[in-house]
Amino acid sequence: MKKIILLLLFSIFLLNFQPQASALAVDEHQYFGKVQTTGVQFCSAPSESSALFEIPATYFVQVEYVVDDYYKVNYDGANGYVKKNKVALMNGTPSTPFAQMTYNLFVPYVLYQTPYSSSEAIAQLTSDMQIKYYGSKEGEQLSQNSKTWFYSSVEIGGERYFGYVFSQVAYQNPAQKISTNNESFEIVSEDILLPTTTTFTSLSTGTKVLLIVAISVPSLLILYFLIKPSKIMQITKTKKKAKRANKVHHGDYFEFDENEL
Repeated sequence: MKKIILLLLFSIFLLNFQPQASALAVDEHQYFGKVQTTGVQFCSAPSESSALFEIPATYFVQVEYVVDDYYKVNYDGANGYVKKNKVALMNGTPSTPFAQMTYNLFVPYVLYQTPYSSSEAIAQLTSDMQIKYYGSKEGEQLSQNSKTWFYSSVEIGGERYFGYVFSQVAYQNPAQKISTNNESFEIVSEDILLPTTTTFTSLSTGTKVLLIVAISVPSLLILYFLIKPSKIMQITKTKKKAKRANKVHHGDYFEFDENEL
């Protein structure tokens, strides 16, 4: 009976405290943030120390939800984060949200994981490939004239790879060919994003860890108390059986092992 009660309490606890992964509301509306100045970094995590490239000014990022001081965003297939105070959240859908620019190489090269030639090679590039340009970042200086690398992607065998290409192996600088995007819409508050986010995914990594620990520890304790009594009873029964097995019958009496007395 005690086990049943503890099991019910355990189930109720999990139902009440498990992270809610379901959406608060269904809303298919998309929101975009306009990059109005230069120097806005697209990051792989909600920290500018994880910057991947500088987003071309006047273009947009598609905003998904809020994470602390950042927006979780998508930029033309690349998923990452942008600091909230670096973009203007707008209520409108631009016809050209992302800077559509590609380039070619004049020699075969490598797509690197970071803007350094010592990093992992993601893919081998040929001079006839159309390489998608996302933005620029400074890295290893491989020539006297430049230490600029292009954050890029390329499709090989139906799969898209992301990484860096040194700027001096490109036929021309794609950043210089990007035109200004003059589209603009009504600026709105980030509160408009709340109905489309989820309570768990919008939390920061540190908060998620604390929440998981707070749920796991009591759950393990409950499971321990559910299992421990049965283990103790099982051990006791095993010892009793062993004692009975050590009895030696001699007519009208039993002989016991002295170690068991």
